[in-house]
Amino acid sequence: MKKFYLIRHAQSESNAGLVIRENHLINLTELGQAQALTLCDWLCEYLTKSQETINGVFISPYIRTHQTALSYLHKTGFDATVMPSLQEFNMLTFERISGRELSEIRTMAQAFWQMPNDHKDSEQTDSFDDFVARVRTARQTFGEMADGSYVVFGHGMWIGMLIWQLLHQDSKQVLDKATFATFELTIRPDNYDVYLLTIDGTTESIAKLRDNRGGVSLVM
Repeated sequence: MKKFYLIRHAQSESNAGLVIRENHLINLTELGQAQALTLCDWLCEYLTKSQETINGVFISPYIRTHQTALSYLHKTGFDATVMPSLQEFNMLTFERISGRELSEIRTMAQAFWQMPNDHKDSEQTDSFDDFVARVRTARQTFGEMADGSYVVFGHGMWIGMLIWQLLHQDSKQVLDKATFATFELTIRPDNYDVYLLTIDGTTESIAKLRDNRGGVSLVM
């Protein structure tokens, strides 16, 4: 059996309403740095109590996931492996949204969700089809790993897509872009929330293990 502790990164500049740099270069805020420390303490305590041995740590190519992982890496001595398929959905071109009000960016995002699945805002961004395929690639990679426990620092919408795919498997509903956008808003993880993805043979299940208020609730 394989267990993956999926963690959304701590508060980033964009989470705080600052649109000041390209997606992959967005940093944690001062609050985000404090959240990362809290997360590290909680995760180490949880894993110690459960007597689990961690077999590997993974981060996305985006700097905010590495910054979130840093305290845990320092405390445990692990090195993190960058997994490209953990990359967050990058749907709007930075040059188009730079300097705009958040209300304008939200309007642009809403328009994006109404476009065809293969639409890209630019060659530097993703289509919805790209995003669906990327999360499926990560799931396949997870499934091919050796049995054990892993810590994964990732992104909110990415976790939402994973849950969406597990709910609908490979049905056409996975490709219903507008419905996914509505669904994702209802279940989007808060910063530094923790989910547990379990893979037992061909069976995948996910539960919300911890939210940043300390609560625990089952997702699937």
